[in-house]
Amino acid sequence: MLKLSNTVFKRINVISISFLVTIGILLNLSASSVRGLKEYNDNFHLIKRHIGSIVIGLIIFNIGKKLSKEYYKKLASTGMLTISAILFLVLTYGVVAGGSRRWIDLGDVNIQPSEFAKPIIILFIAYHLSNIESDKSDFYNLRKALTLPALCSILVLLEPDFGTTLTISGIILMQLLFSEIKLRYPLLILALSPIPTYIAINIMGYRNKRFSIWYDKICEGTNIDSELLADECYQLFQSKVAISSGGLFGLGPGTSRARWGSLPNAWSDFIASIAAEEYGFIGLLLLIIGLVSLIISFFGLGLTSGDDFIRLYFVGMGSWVLIQTVFNLGGIVGLLPITGIVLPFIAYGGSAMVAIFIGLTMAYAKDKIEDL
Repeated sequence: MLKLSNTVFKRINVISISFLVTIGILLNLSASSVRGLKEYNDNFHLIKRHIGSIVIGLIIFNIGKKLSKEYYKKLASTGMLTISAILFLVLTYGVVAGGSRRWIDLGDVNIQPSEFAKPIIILFIAYHLSNIESDKSDFYNLRKALTLPALCSILVLLEPDFGTTLTISGIILMQLLFSEIKLRYPLLILALSPIPTYIAINIMGYRNKRFSIWYDKICEGTNIDSELLADECYQLFQSKVAISSGGLFGLGPGTSRARWGSLPNAWSDFIASIAAEEYGFIGLLLLIIGLVSLIISFFGLGLTSGDDFIRLYFVGMGSWVLIQTVFNLGGIVGLLPITGIVLPFIAYGGSAMVAIFIGLTMAYAKDKIEDL
């Protein structure tokens, strides 16, 4: 019988990430080619940028993992203050695209600071909840750990980016559940969460509309009004068409029809729909197995670590992948509202790719300074 030790989970983690990154390259090679040709007169423009983001992430990982976790702990508070300031600057000087102000223009590239907030918040929460002051109340320790992450979440929501706000909030809640904080506190936060969620949905018109369409199941069934098919239900309908056309084994690599413009954001938000179209149900199933294996390995690495900080950090990483996977896959088939959340290690997005490699870097950092 296989003993699920920390070493076993680490192997599963490495294999899963390697598999997902490889599949992501193959999918983006097809899904992004039409957009690359149309906008840049180069079929390979976006895939080159995608691979470039992976290379940058790998360089950061291979250099950063040689540092100790103690070093990153010392940077936790500075990192939180820095990303909070950057998120504030985004609201003032950021680039507006698609109705949201989420990016900072650096010339040839735009970066999305909210993506980099995720690994920093995971580090900050793990550090503070693993160093609880026993002579202080749980409320004091919670306030110390949650004030800056909560501020970041509000700043991200104001961009507006509801999907990333949900992701960050979910990560924080999962870390609280696995911490030494009394269970009644995270359960109370969970019980009260519908209130800020309702407020956030209703103060943002487009998000309220998306939620209402999903909640009222307007895009379900076969007798959908033609005006809805051309507007509110268009993305979901085209996603379902792409998925269903793939059948059991798919149309074949590089043969997607949806990538020719019928499915918006096929290379990012709906990359799983392209996977189902080109590789069929079997291909999508393998993709899901890879993601599930990655999630299990992150939680397994945390629960077998024997160290509070490492446990909470890996729980944060696992929650990151879990939440984004659930919302993305749920959104492309209509089980959940479409949020714009992408699949980690797979979808196109330079900031998202580099950010998750940064998260992985701190997870695999040396345990002790003398290990350097």
